[in-house]
Amino acid sequence: MSLEEIIQRSHAIRQAYHVLEREHHGSEWSVEEDLLALSNDIGNLNRLIMTRIGRYYDETPYQLEAKLAENVWWLLELSLRLDVDLQKELEAFLTSKEELLSIKREDQ
Repeated sequence: MSLEEIIQRSHAIRQAYHVLEREHHGSEWSVEEDLLALSNDIGNLNRLIMTRIGRYYDETPYQLEAKLAENVWWLLELSLRLDVDLQKELEAFLTSKEELLSIKREDQ
């Protein structure tokens, strides 16, 4: 699956949640509320990772792999809401780091 397809699917899911937010709360979550949800999920991810390495006890009803994916989903959605071209920015970030670290890409 391409990053573009992942972004499209992620956005469609978030749009469905916006419908539920309007139905149940009268308005969509703000960017700040989305960020708060991401922050909460990062905390859950922290506990899951600590549990995985034996530094915490398992008290969350989540699975590490699913929570990691959910955090990526939130970041994708935030990039869309903030009008950030994540594909372009990821490419620029990776290229910058490769150049900084003198990493040769196989496709070059």
